[in-house]
Amino acid sequence: MNTLELFYQSLREMHTLGCINATLEWDQQVNLPDKGAAERAEQIAMMHTLLHAKRTAPQFVNAVKELCQRGDLSPEDSVNVRETWRTTEKELKLPASFVEESAKLASQCYHEWTSARPANDFARVRPHLKRLFELAQHKADLIGYEENPYDALLDSYEPYGKISQIKPLLLDLGEQLSAIIPQILEKQRPLPSSTGSHCEESQHQLCLKVCSAIGYDFTSGRLDRAPHPFCTTLGAHDIRITTRYSRENYLSGLFTALHEAGHAIYEDGLVKKWVGTPMGSAISLGIHESQSRLWENIIGRGMPFARYLYSILGEFLPDLQRNTSPEEIWAHTNHIERSLIRVEADEVTYSLHVVIRMQLEVALLNKELKVDDLPAAWNELYQKYLGITPPSDSNGVLQDVHWYHGLIGYFPTYALGNLYGAMMMDVIQKALPSLDADIERGDFTGLRTWLNTNVHQHGMAYTGPELIQKISGRPLATDSFVTYVRRKFGV
Repeated sequence: MNTLELFYQSLREMHTLGCINATLEWDQQVNLPDKGAAERAEQIAMMHTLLHAKRTAPQFVNAVKELCQRGDLSPEDSVNVRETWRTTEKELKLPASFVEESAKLASQCYHEWTSARPANDFARVRPHLKRLFELAQHKADLIGYEENPYDALLDSYEPYGKISQIKPLLLDLGEQLSAIIPQILEKQRPLPSSTGSHCEESQHQLCLKVCSAIGYDFTSGRLDRAPHPFCTTLGAHDIRITTRYSRENYLSGLFTALHEAGHAIYEDGLVKKWVGTPMGSAISLGIHESQSRLWENIIGRGMPFARYLYSILGEFLPDLQRNTSPEEIWAHTNHIERSLIRVEADEVTYSLHVVIRMQLEVALLNKELKVDDLPAAWNELYQKYLGITPPSDSNGVLQDVHWYHGLIGYFPTYALGNLYGAMMMDVIQKALPSLDADIERGDFTGLRTWLNTNVHQHGMAYTGPELIQKISGRPLATDSFVTYVRRKFGV
């Protein structure tokens, strides 16, 4: 076996282990009984340890080093070697004991969070969260960074990203949106009356229909319920999504499912030949979020989609269809409100929720804020940016799973996704002049094909900013998203 063959065989083995671990984590969030939590933490920790051992095995490391010096590799092989070495370099700096402790603690903290949030009991998870941030700080020191410890963690989600570049961009976005929101609220008409109470199973069937229509392949996936919705890849042909339902608001579960299906369509659109390699992996979570938020918001909250949704409502919620209209659906899906919960926020205020979280986790990681003071700091920023104060930690600092699952450095990617998606849509509308008519009749093929061709198939050949420059001819900026908001709401 030559060096390149060894390299790819090792990547396939790591991919398989990663999929097994993803299966354990999917089950943890969807099916796991309470008493199984401690054992599951041990199982997940063992999988992380095995993966770390594979990634740092001397034979594999030597193979990657050798391939880095080769000048005869194909462009695809070069990308795979380059990005694998970036990951390998980081893994080599992390002791196996550190990897095991981090994985076990994240699993334990997640389990405690599932009980702490409904009980409004931040104290229950506070010790675990303190330790998770201590480990994150230590990880940043182990990996190393040029500018800010936060960059070492951000790189796992937005490769090559620097908080010195991203933070000013998102703070500027926050300022512009904060100025626009009062103008929208002043023009906004009162929300139509409540849509009533709706059977969760009927909502589920509606979600299955819509997700299938936009291109989510149910022969390679499934839709389940989870406390915090997510998408996960358990294999090239096993990409699963989850949502959660509200009997009072059928649109909540539907748009969450749309969001996660957008992630899944990206995963399914990656080139199968390169499964388990960087060329068969998403560029970044910012680009990933561009796909989910494009489907959820730019497409899902548009009038053509409202007309499509109205046309199929009678099959699942006939009473609702008789008492609503496309215009009312649009009004409900585009009601702007200063609200507490990020995952249920409208597309205008959503980025403010992200800006708040970004500032908090940067401060926590740089030891400028203590975990003990986190609830108060959270509430203070909500008052500053949204003019509201959470009445409880359940609706405040406990609402998101990320920190309690060890995902620190993740949040900026959500707002970056808004920016990437809006810039893509500028190009899509010119490339697909019949898009609105296609959406209205439930034909999403052209859009899906464009995304597959221009985004999905590239794997990690480019960084996020490089890809958007390639697509749009412009560097990443806030103007497309802000213009989209102003045009949509007439301000």
